[in-house]
Amino acid sequence: MSFIGLDVGTTSVRAIAFDEDGESLAFSSRLLSTVNRGPGRIEQDPEQMLRSSIEVLEDLADRLPSPPRAIGIANQRETVTAWHKEKLKPIAPAISWQDRRGAPRCRELRRLGAEEHVKEVTGLRLDPYFSATKYSEIASSLSGIPLADVALGTIDSWLVAKLTGHGSPITDFTNASRTSLFNINSGGYDESMGALFDVPLELLPAPLPSNSMFGEISCRELSKWQGVPIHAVLGDQQASLFGQHCFGYGECKATLGTGTFILANTGNQRLGAQSGLITSIAWELSGIGTTYCLEGSIFSTASTLQWLIDVMGLAESIEELGSLARSIRSSEQVALIPFFDGTGSPWWADSSSAMIAGLDTSSSKAHVARAGFESIALQTAFVTDEIATQLGGPIQTLTLDGGLSNLDFLCQLIADQASLRCNASSMAEATAFGVAMMSAVGIGAIELEEIASASRIRQSFDPSANRAAPRSRSKKWSGYLAKLGLVDE
Repeated sequence: MSFIGLDVGTTSVRAIAFDEDGESLAFSSRLLSTVNRGPGRIEQDPEQMLRSSIEVLEDLADRLPSPPRAIGIANQRETVTAWHKEKLKPIAPAISWQDRRGAPRCRELRRLGAEEHVKEVTGLRLDPYFSATKYSEIASSLSGIPLADVALGTIDSWLVAKLTGHGSPITDFTNASRTSLFNINSGGYDESMGALFDVPLELLPAPLPSNSMFGEISCRELSKWQGVPIHAVLGDQQASLFGQHCFGYGECKATLGTGTFILANTGNQRLGAQSGLITSIAWELSGIGTTYCLEGSIFSTASTLQWLIDVMGLAESIEELGSLARSIRSSEQVALIPFFDGTGSPWWADSSSAMIAGLDTSSSKAHVARAGFESIALQTAFVTDEIATQLGGPIQTLTLDGGLSNLDFLCQLIADQASLRCNASSMAEATAFGVAMMSAVGIGAIELEEIASASRIRQSFDPSANRAAPRSRSKKWSGYLAKLGLVDE
């Protein structure tokens, strides 16, 4: 008996088959490309996302002895596209979650005093990271197509439509809650948000509980799996939270990927997100109800390290970059402020830019490399401090997953800077695991309690007793943040 987790990320698509005990049975992946249309304009190809998803599922179909019991889909949450409902053909590119073209619109709405209303209704900040300004951009560009024929949707809804032939677009509550159009108090799209962002809400996918039946595989390329149910959809970070069995109040995880996303379960309490955090739906389960989460969103982590490799030429790989960073004990006065796409939590400054500061003639490649890794630890610590404040007590343990969680050097830096025990999960692919297990819950094959027994810790990292270095790094960073106007002097 197997369950498939399809994880459609920013740089790759991965499909993993798990048995009911959480053991990996088969794996396949394909790389995805992004297109930079100019400053702040980042797009992807919805057809490539679909084609790559089908290819990795075909690979698993060839390797597994029998079809899976169910499939779950996790996706990059804020990325959106549009397609013709009947023809199921894309009519717009996928505008990436990293795209910032909506920043002027957000600044204008902020100037008009709309931000507090947006936060109260949606739990989110007024920022182009979220989907509403992207939807508005697509809707305003449509011409010659009757709106009745158009579907707008996040990537999960596009894939479900194509894999199942489903004409009416559908999504789940976690993805809907990332659009800035969804009222997380009432559980539906909000007319005032649609009017604010000029988005026709009737074009959006209908939200369903995360463990719903989303349809059966019917596309001809997956002939071996015809009729297999898609029984879970989750935003990728919520899938990771679920996969790391963060089921109790205050249980917290950080996924170290292209960006870093730190989520804490708040149960059935929608905590008022203050100090730069946001509130989202962690998952909605049929018959159980809504679980909420606090989130800190850091936009550039692995992408920062990749920039140091590709643009600055400091190393050939992230592993080599890590070795270079470990060759010295301190970045000294050098700091890398990686606000390439503005900054997310906790500052939310969409006009901020990246910079390398503190260089002098004694600075080396190693200092810059180490400053890159330190930037990840520092941003994580700023966010976990805010989460602890909102939770009303300290975070007990921070679970780390994602590709960078395999780097012990980085895990220890985070533990030291955040002054937290960090458990690096042996399940680095927690997103695929989480949505696969959600599909198993959806069909009634397993209970929630069984997921905890399947999760494992690769290694624990305790913070160093010497707090001098973390304090020095934080003071240095805070000084540069003050110069950017993000914190007080």
